[in-house]
Amino acid sequence: MNLRRMGITLLGLVFVLFILWLSYKGRLFESLFGGVYKIFFSVESYLAQKTKEFFFPYFFLIDLKKENQQLKEENLALKQRLAEVLDAMKLCSEYEKFLKAASSIKHPKVPARIIYKAIDPFSDFILIDRGSKDGVQPQMPVLALFGNSAIGLIGQVIEVYPNFSKVMLISDPSFAVDVKVVRTGDRAIVRGKGEPILSLEYLPLYSQAQPKDIVVTSGQDALFPANLIIGEIVSVAKDPQGLFKQGEVRPYVDVYNLNWVAVILQIPEIPL
Repeated sequence: MNLRRMGITLLGLVFVLFILWLSYKGRLFESLFGGVYKIFFSVESYLAQKTKEFFFPYFFLIDLKKENQQLKEENLALKQRLAEVLDAMKLCSEYEKFLKAASSIKHPKVPARIIYKAIDPFSDFILIDRGSKDGVQPQMPVLALFGNSAIGLIGQVIEVYPNFSKVMLISDPSFAVDVKVVRTGDRAIVRGKGEPILSLEYLPLYSQAQPKDIVVTSGQDALFPANLIIGEIVSVAKDPQGLFKQGEVRPYVDVYNLNWVAVILQIPEIPL
């Protein structure tokens, strides 16, 4: 019995010494499980690599889509900003030209920006951003730039509110102005007729007015100052009764491409 115990004790001691020796050499785990360990981590590394390769294109496309969307949004924002800057530059350039040309008009005036004009070319009114707080009143003449340095009559204020006003254009059938032909000095009446071309009426029968003659305000209707340019004659003929001549006038100002106008703040008095 004692020999058996001694044998078991000796074997146990040898085993412990063997374990300690392996531990000392640093190869205990590798000696016991090294093969299994290597196989397991080789398989795990292989699967991880294949999984990464499988999902990489998917995650790459997701990131690429997000980046493209962000770039599109930034591009749209830049385009919008560019449009705003170009529009502001255009308005400033037009305003500078307009003020320079308007300085030739000696009457008190206030510049105004057009805030509404219909796309319909036959619309006969516009809205401007000046009103009663700016001294604007009904019947005041409204002028606009044509070309690079000339000012022409485009209409008359008909309704006034504190911050904006309504302007009847010369194309409106209700609009009429006393005019004269610059070359001949003959007086007549220009009326709107709801289209781009204006009607020329009550031209004297003896008048030598002809196409391309320039027509300006006469200043004798107590509403408009003299010598505001309107347009040029495109045709002249006798009226059906044979008492006067009549014709048509093409305005110089293209209202539908305008951004700025000027309101004359002083209505002329009737000359004595």
